[in-house]
Amino acid sequence: MNPRRSDDESLDSIRLRLDKCATQFDLFRLLREITQLYGFDSFFVAGPGEDGVRTLTDMIIISSAQSNLIQRYDEIGLFEKSPLRHALNGIGVPFHCRLDGDFKDCTPEQLQALKAFREEFNLDSCFVTPVYHRDFGPGTVCFLGKREPMGFADTADLALVSQYAHKKLRSVSAQPVMVDSPLTERERECLVWTSSGKTSVEIARILSLSEHTVNHYLNNAARKLNAVNRTQAVAFAIRHGFID
Repeated sequence: MNPRRSDDESLDSIRLRLDKCATQFDLFRLLREITQLYGFDSFFVAGPGEDGVRTLTDMIIISSAQSNLIQRYDEIGLFEKSPLRHALNGIGVPFHCRLDGDFKDCTPEQLQALKAFREEFNLDSCFVTPVYHRDFGPGTVCFLGKREPMGFADTADLALVSQYAHKKLRSVSAQPVMVDSPLTERERECLVWTSSGKTSVEIARILSLSEHTVNHYLNNAARKLNAVNRTQAVAFAIRHGFID
């Protein structure tokens, strides 16, 4: 049995704690607690991505999952057949998806790859909440892990928590970017987390990227800003309004 969250951590209490989050990292830490309270191992928040984007990796906004979990999922090639694809556009209702179920449209090779994926990351289910906010658009909040199906009360509560968390994440992330900024969104995100004192390893975990990829973005940012290192790049970006 997966224990339901304690009465001490009520839905109202969680919502109040979400309201107090001032940064992405505050929200990241609280979402990790919420993930454990509801019997899951990791979470991610993702958006629909730009036109033509067909990988979950490029749609991730923030994640506590292992850096290679999302990338491995993309390698399996099941994204186009997954109900997650519609959820990323804010379509549908919250659902608990079993990863050990009967996937009739999959090839034997894909089923074998999915089995290996489940075993590698020790998970068999995910809880997905499509979300939409009039100011921030669509997205999805997903919790991953190995647990039994959820009851009605936990399903309803976690769906509401996901809505609150998505709205809060979008609001604390909604920083204006100067039109003439030479930075890409990923480069800017890595600089923002660096300015908060996070290491490349920590940033990689938060953004569900590899440490190598984070360093690549930071090096690109430093080069574009004619900085000798990431510290100087952060200072330059703040001074010129590229990040807050």
